[in-house]
Parts: sequence; structure tokens; C-alpha cells
Amino acid sequence: MAEEDLAALLRTARELAGAGRFPQALEAARLALRQAPDDPDARRLAARLLGRHPAAPLPAWRDDIARLVVDPAVDPMMVAPAGWQLLLAPGGSVGAPSGDPAGLARSLEADLFALALLDQAYVTRLDAERILTGLRRWLLLTGAWPDFPRLVAALAAQATQNGGAWLFDPEERRAIDADPGTAIAAAYRPRLDTSDGRAFDDPVTRAVADQYRRWPYPAWTRVTVPAATTIPAEIASVDLGRPSGLPVAAEMLVAGCGTGREAALAAFRYPDSRITAIDLSETSIAYAAARCREGPPARIDFRAMDLESVGALGKRFHFIACSGVLHHLPDPEAGWAALAGVLEPGGAMRIMVYSEPARAGIRAARAGLADLRGRPVDGDLLREARRRLIAGPPAILEGSIDFYTLQGVYDLLLHPHEDSFDVPRIGRGLDALGLELLAFDLPSPALRARYRLDRPDDPAMRDLHSWAALEREQPSLFRSMHKFWCRKPAR
Repeated sequence: MAEEDLAALLRTARELAGAGRFPQALEAARLALRQAPDDPDARRLAARLLGRHPAAPLPAWRDDIARLVVDPAVDPMMVAPAGWQLLLAPGGSVGAPSGDPAGLARSLEADLFALALLDQAYVTRLDAERILTGLRRWLLLTGAWPDFPRLVAALAAQATQNGGAWLFDPEERRAIDADPGTAIAAAYRPRLDTSDGRAFDDPVTRAVADQYRRWPYPAWTRVTVPAATTIPAEIASVDLGRPSGLPVAAEMLVAGCGTGREAALAAFRYPDSRITAIDLSETSIAYAAARCREGPPARIDFRAMDLESVGALGKRFHFIACSGVLHHLPDPEAGWAALAGVLEPGGAMRIMVYSEPARAGIRAARAGLADLRGRPVDGDLLREARRRLIAGPPAILEGSIDFYTLQGVYDLLLHPHEDSFDVPRIGRGLDALGLELLAFDLPSPALRARYRLDRPDDPAMRDLHSWAALEREQPSLFRSMHKFWCRKPAR
């Protein structure tokens, strides 16, 4: 396909998606992918559309999803839900009658597509999880598991992906306890880090570090390689196109990098930048370094350190990204101030923090788990939290991907410390640190367009009073966190 024809087809797919015509957008994206399977833009767009609209693809997508889920340049979590949609549909491998576990096992043993989905990404559909846990139980208790080696290996990979999140009963426990070294036992319990971690004086910091040492978060294998740009261009794009004055070979800090996913994305997106990534969990840093060992992310400088001690690096940065971290610190404003202290004049930050109003649903879920808080956290306690939520009317968190891994359940529901923000608190922090707001992000282009239509006097979308009013009007709008950009004024 000619380059201009491919560009036109991709543009059509994006325009159709923007108009809400998702089946047509997916079809245009699939045609582009079929015509140019090695084109990075075609692969990115197909993965992004499948991730946003997993219920839309038709069976014709199966081969394309099968290629994408093992594509080293695609995050398998983006495309796997669409794959499970196809498998659970009538005629799909997992759509087999539930009363025939042997038939389902034979079907999955021969289905390389289903095995790849289990191996590459954790399952985020409760109906699929229920079917597969029932099948796992049958394999274990009947002793049939040696007859299905590929299926058992895929289930073991799934347990590693989800941290051992799937529920099991006392009979299954006795069976795996009796012979814990078997391949089927590995489909129940992945290994955890039980080593001693670094000691911290502050009790909150110590508790948070211990959590992420034993339960590194988030779980990931690969990222979808984004289109490359530069940090100056990125900042200009959120500052109405005005030049940032930052160098192309910018110094970037990922503050609280966790298991390294954000740092990996940054390394691909800003190939000219020099990236330092810090986290207080040595286990998370090791996980991150292992995931980023190959390819461009290998140039990230990972450091195990507390965010409040960032000044000890002896470096200053042109751009700092801090996602989902400040609200877990004993003093979020002090941590934010520490970051501002190593930001170059004219440099920018991208901050993501929990929205206090948007966490109402999480607080409701935690109310049913109050007796679990304060107890030593292990796999059994986290599975008990999941069991209660699954049994609830309805499972109120099943739409969250964190619900499907034990490390996610810990972070979401049993985290030892959380201090969320609202827009006025963000405003006070900006004022105290002498930072200027560049932009708030809304979850979709349609919402951004609506904001501009409703608030024509704020074309730059920087009026904190308007954002505070929006948060009051739609308290669940920022359930995926406040995301905002700010800058330290140049001297």
C-alpha cells in the first residue's frame, strides 16, 4: 500500500473513532493493519482502538489480535480483552458448555490463540475467570492435568501475571499443599519476594515500601511503543503551542516509577532524553530493570530511593513525571516540594493524584473489608478481599483492571496510606510552590470539546475555579486520577 493511501486510511479510522463510529473505525484500522502489518502507526492505532472498544471486533479480527498479543511493540493488555470477547462468544473456545470440563480442556489445549492470551496478559473479565478457575479445579482434583501440558503452563503464566488472584477452595488447597512442586500447583501460587527490604524511619514510608517489596505494582510485560517526540514538543503541545525553551536532550525524572512501565514508555516516546527513574522499593526497581533490559528502555538509570530524598541525586531535571505517588506519601506537599526543588527553572511536571470525590466507590468497597485492614497481608487475605467483592451485589470493582491482580487489590483497597486531593488542594500546592498550571487533562476529546463549549472564557483550560466546579458537578469524572501539567517559571 502506498504511503499516502495508508495515511488516508489511518486518518479515516481516527475520524470515525472521534465520531463514535467504533465498528467502522475498527474495520478501517484492520484494513490498514492487513495492508501494512509492519507499520508502527497501524499497529498502534489497532491496539488502541481494540483497547478502548473490546466488545466491538468481529470474529474476523481473531488473526489480527493473535499477532498483536505477541507483538513485541504492543502492550498485550490493550488487545487481550478483545480476544476474550471473541473466545467467550458462541463458538469460541471458552464458550464450550460448562458441564464438559474435559471438552473445554481439549479445546484450549489445541487453541494457540487462547493459550497466548493466558500467557501474555492477565484476564480482566470475571466471566472468563469463573470458567477458567472451574477448569483449573477440575484439572487439579481429577489428576487430569498432566494430559494438558500447554494449558497448565499457560495457567501457571496467568498466575504469575495476576499474582495468584484466582480463588480456590479448601479441597484445592489441600491438594496443592500435598505436592507444591507440581506444574498445576504453579497455576495457583506464584513465588513472592520474602527477603528483607531497606528499613525506613517513617512508619508510613516503611509500610508502603514493604507493600511494594512483596507485591510489585503494576504488573506488566510490554508497552505499546508510542510515536517518538521530544520533551520540548510535548510541553508545547499542552501550552497552546508556545515554545518551552527546554533542550531536546532533556533530563527527565520519573518519580516513584514502581515497576517501570511509565519509564519504559518515556524512553520510547522521548528517545533524545536522559531518564532517571526512582522508587523506594528495591523489588520494584529490580522488576523494572528486568522489564527494560532490552531495547531503548535499557538506557534508563534506575535508582532505589525515597522520593523525599531526591535531592541526594545531585541532579536537576527539565521534566518530572510523578504518577500515583504523592497521595501515598506521609506528607504529599513535602514530596511535591522536594520534586520542585530539583526542577530546572522553566522545567515542567506532569502530576497524577487521586481525586478525593472520585474515590467514593473505593471507600464503599473498603467498608466491607474493614476487618481485614491491619492484619498481616498475604495471598489468602487478598483473595478473601476479592471473594467478598465478587460475592457482592454487584462486584462493584470488576470494571477496574486492579481488581484482577492481587497486587492491584492491595494497592486499590488495602493500601496502608492514602491522602487524596481535590482541585482546591492542587491549587494551594501550586501557589505554595510558585508553580504555574499549564493544563488539566480530561479523559476524552469529547469531554475536552465540551469543556471549551461550556466555558468559552477559559480556552486554555486553566481556570481552577472552573475545574473545581466541574469536579463538584461530576465527582466520578476523575476516577482515573487528576492529571495535570505545571511549570516552574524561568528566571
